[in-house]
Amino acid sequence: MNDIVQIFKALGDETRLKILIILSRRKICAKGISRHLNISEAAVSQHLKILREAEIIIGEKVGYYVYYNLQQTALLLLTDFINELKGDEILGNCKFTVDIPMDCKAACKANKYKCCEKNKV
Repeated sequence: MNDIVQIFKALGDETRLKILIILSRRKICAKGISRHLNISEAAVSQHLKILREAEIIIGEKVGYYVYYNLQQTALLLLTDFINELKGDEILGNCKFTVDIPMDCKAACKANKYKCCEKNKV
């Protein structure tokens, strides 16, 4: 679950989403990203660092430059998570689990919560 949280945090920025769109089209270096987005190379570098830490992108050094590309493993993990949210996955095979009682009223009553009383679920 921590991997998904880190991915979503990294995706929570418009500039990083734009970087991913660029990388989905081709491998490119930080200088090229900087020119496409019209922001400083230092800013691009900070965004790339966050995307690398979340393992969303990988870099390949070619000569003087590092060319970045999308990391397919992270994209597949994200796709699996979204499919589970949509209900496309079989519940018995969920990779991402949260203990949710089937009967909210009974669980709330057992734990002396008042949420179901207020919402009349």
